[in-house]
Amino acid sequence: MTPTRRDFLRFTASGIAITILPVRAARAALFEDKILELPLPQGTSKLKRRIDGVAKVTGSKVFARDIRARDMEGWPTEQAHAFVIWSPRADASFMGLDLTVLGDDLQPDYLVTAEDTMKAGLDFYDAYTYGEKMLLPKGEVPLFLGHPLAILVYRDFARFTVAKRTYKTKRDEIIRYGEATAPVEQGPFANFRFVRLEGEGGAKGEKDLFNPVDDSYVFATYDKNVVNWPKANASGDVMGRGMAYADAIRSELETPPENWHVIEREYYSPYIDAAALEPDNCNCWYDAKAGKLEIIMASQSPHEVMTGTAAMLKKSTFNISELKGHPAYTVGYGTKEHSPFPYYCIVAALFAEGHPVRLALDREEHFQTAIKRHPVRMTYKLGIDRKTLKMQSLAADLDLDGGGRQNYTTPVTQVAAGAAQGIYYFPKNDIAAIGRSSRAPLAGSVRGFGSLEAQIGTEMLVEELAEELGVDSMELRLINALQDGQRNSAGAFPLSLCRMREMIELDRTNPVWVDRAKRKAEFEAENPALKYGVGYAIAKKGFGNSNEAVAASIELGKDGKIRLQHIAVEIGTGAVSTQALICSRWLGKPADVIESAALDWSPLEMFATLSPFVMDKAHQDEMSVNPLWTPALASASSATNSAFYFTHGTSEAGRLIYERGIIPAAAQLWNVTPETAAGATWKDEKFVLPDGRSLTLAEIAAKAYEIKAITGAMIHAFDRWGWGEADYDILGQTTRRPIDGLAIQTGSDQWQRIERRNVHYMDPQVDNASWSRFAPISALIEVSVNRGTGEVKILSHHSTVDCGRILVPEFVSGQLQGGIGMSIGHALYEGMPLYEGGPGSGDWNFNRYRLPRGKDVAVWKHTATILPVTEQEDHPKGIAEVVQIPTIPAIGNAVAHAIGKHLRELPLTEEKIKEALS
Repeated sequence: MTPTRRDFLRFTASGIAITILPVRAARAALFEDKILELPLPQGTSKLKRRIDGVAKVTGSKVFARDIRARDMEGWPTEQAHAFVIWSPRADASFMGLDLTVLGDDLQPDYLVTAEDTMKAGLDFYDAYTYGEKMLLPKGEVPLFLGHPLAILVYRDFARFTVAKRTYKTKRDEIIRYGEATAPVEQGPFANFRFVRLEGEGGAKGEKDLFNPVDDSYVFATYDKNVVNWPKANASGDVMGRGMAYADAIRSELETPPENWHVIEREYYSPYIDAAALEPDNCNCWYDAKAGKLEIIMASQSPHEVMTGTAAMLKKSTFNISELKGHPAYTVGYGTKEHSPFPYYCIVAALFAEGHPVRLALDREEHFQTAIKRHPVRMTYKLGIDRKTLKMQSLAADLDLDGGGRQNYTTPVTQVAAGAAQGIYYFPKNDIAAIGRSSRAPLAGSVRGFGSLEAQIGTEMLVEELAEELGVDSMELRLINALQDGQRNSAGAFPLSLCRMREMIELDRTNPVWVDRAKRKAEFEAENPALKYGVGYAIAKKGFGNSNEAVAASIELGKDGKIRLQHIAVEIGTGAVSTQALICSRWLGKPADVIESAALDWSPLEMFATLSPFVMDKAHQDEMSVNPLWTPALASASSATNSAFYFTHGTSEAGRLIYERGIIPAAAQLWNVTPETAAGATWKDEKFVLPDGRSLTLAEIAAKAYEIKAITGAMIHAFDRWGWGEADYDILGQTTRRPIDGLAIQTGSDQWQRIERRNVHYMDPQVDNASWSRFAPISALIEVSVNRGTGEVKILSHHSTVDCGRILVPEFVSGQLQGGIGMSIGHALYEGMPLYEGGPGSGDWNFNRYRLPRGKDVAVWKHTATILPVTEQEDHPKGIAEVVQIPTIPAIGNAVAHAIGKHLRELPLTEEKIKEALS
């Protein structure tokens, strides 16, 4: 098949032409015709099945891992294979490899070492995120367990397989080390201190005495691994003033007022593998003669992989003028976002003399090297007024272990600190979080992203506090839940409605909660070997990060066919199916053709400079004068950003076509005013006036082409807790739109860029808000605990969730079920040693790492209440991360209710419970 012009997506980075071309085999298996049913009469649409639905259930879904060189058009048919030698030690100098142990017949065809990469000028493009020395030079101590030492490439699969097996059994003979030494100390990666005191106006006052948004975070300095906070100085600079307030908060909790009750507890969230069922993999071909490099990637952030590769190659001795990327379907839970893994396959291919190289981890390698969830040890100290039951002050210390590479430890540390307040309002808070380095395999972006870990402690603490005070914990939560108009721990006013009180009111009437004492007595009388417990928790999580960029285009064909192009990557969430559905709101039916993971938005001619996370207002103001500049080009598919942020892009493109294409064309066909035509609604794929006259989309499209109305819209939008907006002169009319880039088509396939004017972006300082848009969810859990074995069984679980306007109900249900399943594993089963004896040693698999099975998750005993959408907030909310949070502490609270003791170190294994019961 000859690819069409539309199949190629191109842009340029670091002087290298970058092209995206869909993987043919994957596309044929995944994208089927007639995937969507007709819209419902109310103007909504219902998915017949998700885009990859049939492929999923028949086992024919094609992942990146399934693709070989022979499947790729223009590639050599012979596939080479590679494996990496990873260091199982971090306590001795690496002295080289003895590959004679493999034998003469199993020597690699190509061997890549640190000396090779350094000579070629190859290293990670972003030393801050990924570190330096992607392969460890001889004579140096590995920074972490699993540090890559060398890449071995084999032209044939048989020798590769035997060689890899031999390496695994004789690894101690192959890798040579010097004398034992202390692990390398890199010092902490990050620290954030959220200090806030409300002002005279109280909870809803105009001005705080101090907060991160109006003033600053407080930052520490380091002396190796020792963290030194600034000296307190009430009349000094912002750091000194912040520390003065922090010290005052801590001092008051040490010697509290007589009417306060103070509780202090320590909790631990474990080191966890996200267990993505597709291990890391990549396939790459370097054609030196043509100066071309092609990559098949399993990534949540393909834009980052492509631009990062271009930046890496620009500094190297390789002369590459063209870079092609092939994003394929994958799964990751965040572990395939900003992962260092693809760059190792790219490096292997560069040294393979024109042979396509496949680097695909087995499960043991994936455990050894894949991005992990940060373990977090947290100490919370909370003061509350005994009479009013109003929480007065919170001091918290969170200690995160980021492993041997920075990766996303800095933002995870920030998010954890910002989330520690949970759903509650505190007049005062001093929350300090440290993201440390260690010799553990790296931790990074995993579902929940710091917010999950921090709120485990918050919700278990509140349960213990209620017990000490002798009050109902639901009542305690109800009194202290954050309300509209109250600031968060960073001093920001949340943009989302605070409906947590509404949720608690519903949950406290649930019979499981109301009758919990009676149920406990009856259950334990009927089951003498078991104990019964009920636990509750409620949490919230921001959706998206503080800097989200989206690009989308919709093209309406003359025949009424709709083509959607979007940056969204399908990682199993249904994001691409959902975006196809969004088109029906404006065009009467879902998209007919969808191009996902698109990277070419060249008609917009936009560019970015600094990372939006580090730029200041001065840089933004300077660059905003250029109408082609944007703070960020494209977001990864992560941070549960598709429902709200990605939908905004699709919706804005559709809205423009509707307003400036559908309405004027329909008005001419009906011979009515545009205002009258705007009164029509979509019904069964027809645009229907109140008097019954109707038009098909094809009829409207043909007319729109004839009158040169807008038939295509490509938009770019950027949000920093508020959409950037600008004025656009569109076909003689000026409108202000919540986008920062626009190109249109008017009856042809040629794009015309529309220059923006008077752009406005939110001040970068609002990044310090930590979270602003959020979704809340609660969990009510019933458990039984075996008195003899300590085994915990989930008897039932109920969720109450505010997900805003639901786009696809089945996807909401799926996220709830998946999130709860992961929660149960986190609470009861999952955890690993951080260092020696842990996954970094290279011998972990699912025989040692227990995941929850169907029998563990009470699959038929789950119910949910979805809050109805409100007029004030008629938009979707991302829930893919928050759904995992409250079930974890709810299980902890249920176990405590069952056995009469609070266990504070997760997971709550049978051994820990048996010890508590003994």
